[in-house]
Amino acid sequence: MMSQENVMLLLVGGRSATPAVMGALQFIDDVDRVKFLLCKHQDDLYLTFQETILWLLKASKPDLLCDNVRDVKTVDANDFDEVTTAVTKLCSNTTSLNYVNLTSAPQPMSFAVYNYLRTHHPQALPFSVNTHTSQIIPLIPGKKRYNLTKKLDVEAYIKACNTAVFQYKFKIDNLSCKPEQAEMIVHEFVANISQTNKFLTIIRKAGEVIKAPKKIPIPTSTLRKKDIRVEEMREFLQRLQEINLVTQVKETESGLSYRIETKHDHAFLYGDWLEYYVYLQAKKADFDSVKMSVELQGYNGEIDIFAVHNANALICECKTGKYRTDDLARLESKASKLGGNYCVRLFITTALEVTPEFCNQAKNRRIIVVNGNELPEISRILTKEMNQPAFQRN
Repeated sequence: MMSQENVMLLLVGGRSATPAVMGALQFIDDVDRVKFLLCKHQDDLYLTFQETILWLLKASKPDLLCDNVRDVKTVDANDFDEVTTAVTKLCSNTTSLNYVNLTSAPQPMSFAVYNYLRTHHPQALPFSVNTHTSQIIPLIPGKKRYNLTKKLDVEAYIKACNTAVFQYKFKIDNLSCKPEQAEMIVHEFVANISQTNKFLTIIRKAGEVIKAPKKIPIPTSTLRKKDIRVEEMREFLQRLQEINLVTQVKETESGLSYRIETKHDHAFLYGDWLEYYVYLQAKKADFDSVKMSVELQGYNGEIDIFAVHNANALICECKTGKYRTDDLARLESKASKLGGNYCVRLFITTALEVTPEFCNQAKNRRIIVVNGNELPEISRILTKEMNQPAFQRN
């Protein structure tokens, strides 16, 4: 019996499920059923992609139909005849095959399906998704390309990359100050970044992780080594005390002391403040979705800033204090799991100068380096790199 349902066919291959998802989402409102033609993979990677794609599509359209037996077939993508036979069986009872996403498939697979469509479903719209320009490209004469209108958020993008969010490590409500006070202080830090670097270097000497509450001494000798006057440091601590990030600031015979009430306050001063500043600026950049301190399932470490716009991802590593080339390797590794060269990556540091050697190593890993002097312009930089990345997505 021939089906009168409106059907979409998705070819699934490549490095990510994102192109298949984004293409399907654009037409999901006009579709009753979705079918899948998958590339063979020894680890069933594309079957996992198919399950992810279907989950994301059903999140947008819960009544979308797909039978895991008759609507899903796997083929050798480089065998033209096998693909032709499979797509013929897959669509044998379909009269209204309206959309076919060819984006992620190898050429022999795409050509075989396209050839089948010309003979059996000439009304169907075969198309490709250009995630770099965020456009649908109709693969028939006379049809103009058009912009993507349905979007992915960070969680959906990560799921399309065959992983998931484990947790968001940073929560603004955990701080002893109010959110508006946190926003104000990070802007003050950036506006006076040279002094901020010196003062926070002293605070970081307490260690990355402390057991709070804790009284922390600052000997005069420590300040002298950093060319910081006691009065300067005291004023800085008193400013932090005004918004409750530290308490009990005192001048002692040996120098200064202050008290940290929570580990979250210390972590914020140790380095989370930079992530929060970049996050706030990214929110102003009009991306579709922005998250900070993203921990992925089964992955050691976090992504400091994660932004998605028109199915394109941008991630940032934010570093206060000393930086190392290992930081670049970790950032590159994260990007490889989240779209490879389609994932824009930035290394953001409070350091006012970055060595040419470090910049060259970053360039070799397709990483943009942003130094402390450039922080006031970070929103513009993020927007530029998302829309016109220095290293082209490919």
